[in-house]
Amino acid sequence: MMHEKEWALALASVSFAAVSLLLQAAVSWGGGRKDTSARAGSPLRGVFYNFTAAMSPRHKETTRLHPVKFAVGVAMHLGILAAIAKLVLLIVDPGFESWRSVALGSALGVAALCGLTLLVRRFLSATLRGISSFDDYVSVLLVIGFLALAALEELGVVGRPAFFVTSAALFFYLPLGKLRHALFFFVARADYGRRLGHRGVYPPKCGGVPPHA
Repeated sequence: MMHEKEWALALASVSFAAVSLLLQAAVSWGGGRKDTSARAGSPLRGVFYNFTAAMSPRHKETTRLHPVKFAVGVAMHLGILAAIAKLVLLIVDPGFESWRSVALGSALGVAALCGLTLLVRRFLSATLRGISSFDDYVSVLLVIGFLALAALEELGVVGRPAFFVTSAALFFYLPLGKLRHALFFFVARADYGRRLGHRGVYPPKCGGVPPHA
């Protein structure tokens, strides 16, 4: 099999990330102070609301005030999802020959540029620099590299081994730093949606103003 070593490295990194994150989620789930309040609503409806209407941009002041930055972030994250799907496809079927989609390669390139834009903004802003750690910069750089190599491989500019190696670096680091929010965003949102649903806070009563997510 061509690129066997690089393929094995990518597979090992994805497996390591998946097992590590699932173990972390299993250990952390259900922690914190026990909720002794009387049930006043549906936990399931609370979770559903928290993943739908509560995620609307109108519920977030920072999003309403900074729509362009929000759009840049969304574009980057959509690119990440596309690049992960591409990686999984190539791991499952190593012999798969990419269709060399210019549209997909261009979209991944745009996502990489969006990540670079956010990195530059973080560096130039004194406020963001003050709250940024080494992990913040490493995480963003790994994501930008992952997106850039996914784009370049899709466009036929670089070979598949380079994409596999870059992907391996990202996934080996994923469970060790802030990138673990790729899973814990959903875990945390499900948990507090369940709790607020139990209390009858989510979904809000008709005519009520929901809390900002």
